[in-house]
Amino acid sequence: MARSRVLTGWNLFVFGSLFQAVVVVLADGMNFRSFYFTEEPTDIIVQKGQPAILNCSAVGDPAPTIEWKKDQLFLNLVGDTRRTILPNGSLRINNVTHSRNDRPDEGLYECVATVDNLGTIVSRTARLQVATLGRFEEEPRSTSAFLGDTAIFRCSVDAVPPAKIRWQKNREGIETSNDIDRMIVLPSGALEIRDVQMSDETSYRCKATNMEGTRRSEEERLTLVYGGSRTRTPEFVNTPQNTEVIQGQEVILECAANGLPEPSMSWWKDGQPLAPGRDPESHYSFVGNSNLRIRLASESDSGTYVCSATNVLGTFDARAELLVQVPPRFEREPSSLHAYMNTDIKFECEVYGVPFPTIEWIKNGDIITPSEYFQIVDGTNLKILGLVKSDEGLYQCKARNKIGNIQTSAQLIIVNRGIYTSPATGLTPTYPRDLVALIRSTRFVTLSWREPRLTHGNIIAYSVYFRRQGSPRERVVNTTSVMQVTVHDLIPSTRYEFRVKAYNDHGPGESSAVAYIETQPEVQVPGPVLHLRGVAVSTTAIKVYWDPPSHRNGEIINYKIYYAQTARLNSEEDVNHIGMQFTKSGLKPYTDYTFRLVAYNENGPGVSSDEIIIRTYSDKPTEPPANVTIIPQSSRSLEITWDPPPLDACNGEITGYKIRWKQSDRRQSNPITIQGGLRSFIVGELDRDTIYEIKMAAMTVNGTGPPTDWMEGRTLENDLDETQVPPEPTSFKARPMTDTIVVLWTPPPVESNVMVRGYTIGYGIGIPDTITIDIDDPSRRHHTIKNLQPSSPYIITLRAYNNMGSGPQVYQTVNTRAESTTLAPPPARSSTTTPEPTKSLWPPVGVKAIVLSSSAVRVKWSDSTLNNKQRIPDNRIYTVMYKTNYPASAKPRYVNSTALEYTIDELKPGTMYEFTVRLTKGKKTSAWSLSVFNKTHESTPGTAPRTLTIVPVEGKPSVINLNWQPPKSPNGRITGYIIYYTTDNSQRDHDWVIMPYVGDRLTATIDDLTTDTTYYFKIQARNEEGVGPMSEIVEYKTPQDDGFGGGVKNQGTGSFVGGSGREGPTTSAKSDDDGEMSNMVIWIVVGCIVAGCFIIGALIFAIYMCNRRSDSMMAKKRKQGGAYKAPPKGAKKPGAKDVKPPDLWIHHDQMELKQMEKPPMPEPMTQIPRNPDDMKPLDDPSMDTLTKRNSFTGDDDPDLTSGDRTRPPPEGKRKPIMIPVDPQPPPPRETIATATVLPNGSVSPPLRPSYPKTQYNAPSSGSGSTTRNPNIDQPEFRVKTQFNYPMTRSKSLERPGFMTLSSSGYQSDNTTVSSDDGNKTLPPSLATTRPGHPLKSFSVPGPPPHYSSNPAAAQQKHLIKPGLPGQVSPHKKATVTVSGAKTRMQPMPVNTPRAPDVAVRVRGDNPAENADGKSFSTEDLNAEMANLEGLMKDLNAITSTELDC
Repeated sequence: MARSRVLTGWNLFVFGSLFQAVVVVLADGMNFRSFYFTEEPTDIIVQKGQPAILNCSAVGDPAPTIEWKKDQLFLNLVGDTRRTILPNGSLRINNVTHSRNDRPDEGLYECVATVDNLGTIVSRTARLQVATLGRFEEEPRSTSAFLGDTAIFRCSVDAVPPAKIRWQKNREGIETSNDIDRMIVLPSGALEIRDVQMSDETSYRCKATNMEGTRRSEEERLTLVYGGSRTRTPEFVNTPQNTEVIQGQEVILECAANGLPEPSMSWWKDGQPLAPGRDPESHYSFVGNSNLRIRLASESDSGTYVCSATNVLGTFDARAELLVQVPPRFEREPSSLHAYMNTDIKFECEVYGVPFPTIEWIKNGDIITPSEYFQIVDGTNLKILGLVKSDEGLYQCKARNKIGNIQTSAQLIIVNRGIYTSPATGLTPTYPRDLVALIRSTRFVTLSWREPRLTHGNIIAYSVYFRRQGSPRERVVNTTSVMQVTVHDLIPSTRYEFRVKAYNDHGPGESSAVAYIETQPEVQVPGPVLHLRGVAVSTTAIKVYWDPPSHRNGEIINYKIYYAQTARLNSEEDVNHIGMQFTKSGLKPYTDYTFRLVAYNENGPGVSSDEIIIRTYSDKPTEPPANVTIIPQSSRSLEITWDPPPLDACNGEITGYKIRWKQSDRRQSNPITIQGGLRSFIVGELDRDTIYEIKMAAMTVNGTGPPTDWMEGRTLENDLDETQVPPEPTSFKARPMTDTIVVLWTPPPVESNVMVRGYTIGYGIGIPDTITIDIDDPSRRHHTIKNLQPSSPYIITLRAYNNMGSGPQVYQTVNTRAESTTLAPPPARSSTTTPEPTKSLWPPVGVKAIVLSSSAVRVKWSDSTLNNKQRIPDNRIYTVMYKTNYPASAKPRYVNSTALEYTIDELKPGTMYEFTVRLTKGKKTSAWSLSVFNKTHESTPGTAPRTLTIVPVEGKPSVINLNWQPPKSPNGRITGYIIYYTTDNSQRDHDWVIMPYVGDRLTATIDDLTTDTTYYFKIQARNEEGVGPMSEIVEYKTPQDDGFGGGVKNQGTGSFVGGSGREGPTTSAKSDDDGEMSNMVIWIVVGCIVAGCFIIGALIFAIYMCNRRSDSMMAKKRKQGGAYKAPPKGAKKPGAKDVKPPDLWIHHDQMELKQMEKPPMPEPMTQIPRNPDDMKPLDDPSMDTLTKRNSFTGDDDPDLTSGDRTRPPPEGKRKPIMIPVDPQPPPPRETIATATVLPNGSVSPPLRPSYPKTQYNAPSSGSGSTTRNPNIDQPEFRVKTQFNYPMTRSKSLERPGFMTLSSSGYQSDNTTVSSDDGNKTLPPSLATTRPGHPLKSFSVPGPPPHYSSNPAAAQQKHLIKPGLPGQVSPHKKATVTVSGAKTRMQPMPVNTPRAPDVAVRVRGDNPAENADGKSFSTEDLNAEMANLEGLMKDLNAITSTELDC
């Protein structure tokens, strides 16, 4: 009820407004005023120098003023005495001027009438021509003719107006000749002489006359020809020409032919025979010999006319097109209108004519150019948008074609809107609120607003006013109470002003605030082309014309013309062209084609035009009728049956058939022409038991196609009896295959003399006649039953029939073969029959494979066992084997034929096949023939491209990459792909943006997309034959400007996922699983990744902190004087694995000395050289001196100077290697490395060569066992090794006991070490190894022992210099040299100072000053360090069976 009240209120408002408008119009006198032409100028032809008058008059209030235009320009007649305007408005030219170089009066004239305060109208256009008589275009030529023939003389001249042609015979007019009944002058000016006589052999000339004068041609002769052949085929001497005639006029189509016997002449129109007579009042009549006259031609007379000449030697045709032209006429004229400002109006103007007229709109005498506000719609109507006051005036619709032009006018009055108030006076609404744009596109905007704050009643309507910013022309869109409207027909990238008014029962309310909205930008592509039209120019060519687009948006580079057969899907092709017209040749005759155009500029393709449909001209058939069969009906007649030519060979509508028949022993034949709808014909009145030859051809309006070969048929010796049913057929055989059965038979016995009209075959599994097949051809002798089940018993029946009914049947029971049988079997034979000796048959020869289409091939061959006519007299079978080599596993297929050809269908397009044939005759089978190869025609792709995927480009929201896969069925080589995309998927395909790509590429990039916009994409493949089907549409939304949002639309949820790579994975058109991933799953995946990263980071941090803690604990133990206690021998750590002990040479930096089972004590540390460069070679002089160096705890670089050693040891060091030291007897060895004190106080690092597996043993003067002193404690050492050269282990080191050897020859089991806590016992193995041990010794021998009663006293440091006994430091004792005798020496104590845990700092020039104030001389420190280095090198050469990694 509420809706009804709203509509009632709105109707009340509308009717009230209209009523007020009418009142305003009547009050202001704004009614339509009468103003029109009473007479308009017409075309005239005048002689040069003669006066001419162009009539024109018009009526109006007040009286109109008349002006004239010539060729679109106003004539300035002020002071012109030769041209004046008469009082009634006509234009008079006193004397028409015309010369070869000056033709000022010829042209197009228009009368222009104007009424003040009303407007201007323009008359129709009139042409003024000056009479001329030019030269002959065609003059008579001498000709010859047989007696009784028809002779033609031609004559034509260029003249205005057309000249009248007269003929003279011997310079006398033929009008006075006695042979006037045999002579006629045709409209073309030709002279036709029928039934030529001897008196006609003379001279002839023509005379052309019009208002300008007379011209005569040269004389030419007619010569008679005597003798010649008895017969002559028809030959045209005059043929019809394409003719155009104005509706209502008379037209004559000329045609004449000679032949012997004289041919009979007939006319056909559009395939239908005409029956013209000699009555001149009839619509069709003969003129002269065989010329066709059409009286009062009408539009229905347009068409194709065929003149046919026939005699016993053949039939020949000549055709012509007749076009009846119709002047323009108005079907609907525009009406005068009252309209409000800001509204849109449309003037309707419908016209008709042949050719179709063009429309031109004129406002107040000026031609209207289509623009944004003045638009030509529906081809002929004028639409004006957003009326303003200046649009008032007179509008004219002017239509013209080549025959004439007409005009009509209408008046437009602009009415100001009044303010309507209802009888119940009240308040109007306030302004609507919050006017915003919901959707902002390129050419439309969707607006929304809120209801006014004060409605003062029911809101019944809203009016939305809008205009282009800066334009005075405002438009309005009205809507109901719905507060939303879509405004269309906007311009891209343009700023518009919008405002809204609300209406209630009392009228319009206040206007809302202006909202400024700018439409989205659009690629500046051209608009559609204008006035696309086309015409067939031949049977294989079409010419199209067009005008450039009204909106070009730049220079037009070229046009792309799309054309396709209307009856063939997905066959559209395209061609690029530059120009305003294009002729497409190579088309099929009598075929409908669609054409459309797209203009291209520098920005790409524009908007497609509408399609037009054009049909090519028909042509005569290119193939004869098919399946022509001759059946004897009686002793005096033969029946001919046939099928039309193939569809693609008809080339038009088959209008008839021409049949020629003759006896086989005669040359002269008899023609018969029958209608095109027939499929059989009986030739009667023949001789009994006589062989006749028959051939036939198909006809169209264009002529007769090629005939068939002569075919023989024999009439019956006696008339057959049809008063009884025929007897049963003979020689009935059924040959089973896997899924087919070939049925063969012969007719009933001839002696039965019974008529046979056809045969009926029945078959079924175990039951006869479940399915029946009627064969209407009584000459058939075989039939193939298809689509049977393998390995099944079938009962086959056969019987003949005639008009009396079916005769008795014969039957056979056969079993189809199993599916595993691939070869076509030879004829079935009984298992009990002994095979007869096989005599080889010649295989078929001349095998040809003729490609018929993309899926069919016709295989033909010849049988060398047959006669020259290749007639098959028996029941032989030909087996055709065919296969393709792709795929390689493809199996051959077999078909059987009883003829010398077979058409194989259901083949794959664009595929190479191999064909071979063999012959089966009775129980014999030939070898396979030579193979032939041929490739089926390509076809359009059978499937669409697969897996269309959209991949966004990171950082570029307006660019995407498209990926796809080729079609599953390409049906040929893919030559390219066509991508379609649009923002409106409701558009037709050719209105989408089209991106063609040439080649087999499978990816494309599309840029310049609009951000935050939904696009639709699809793709199709193309090959040489055309384009395939479209893929499924993929809906994609581009991301926002900041790169977020967008993606491919999930069809299940409707959301967009995978936009810019920030919100999810890229989605494919086919990937349904990916499309179903929800945002929750994506967040779970992201959370798992973040949690994994956090756990990994925590593990790394924990490992790092454990390493720091281990180092700090070790440093703390060293500081506290503790030592690491190794587990008992053979024990394992909890959870430890049984691993192979590492090789010292490889894993030395991961090992440490194991703690011996001794009381804890400080851990002396020494620095081992890192590389061979730190060691002196054997022949270096510095090796003669051994200098002790202070030992530091840490990982100091051996190359550091004393100043560099002031740095504290770095944290996070590797875990030191703990090597257990066991006592072993010492082997003799030699010193191989020393450290030398340089003059500047620094220590030269010992150099050691890196020769692997080289043993350095010092020479010994004696040998003996070494015992261990149990009274001396053995300290344990933790040595951090750093080697760059290889070392080897030896199991011999596992035995207890150590041996020491110095260069002086003494040996000792233990070595006393001086430390801060006193003297301690050092295992002698730290300095030596067992003799013959495979390890290399890198120890430095220690000095002789020195015992002190005061353990706290400072111990002396020793420097061993072999070979230099005289050079002794004051702080050291002299070395003892061994002369070679074996001497038992006491152990020599070695004082090894322990380096402090606190880093040593060097202050000033005293490098020996430590952190706690104690100082040592440089020489003492260096000597101690050198001694400890040698000891540490030996420790690294020792390995144990228990290692801790």
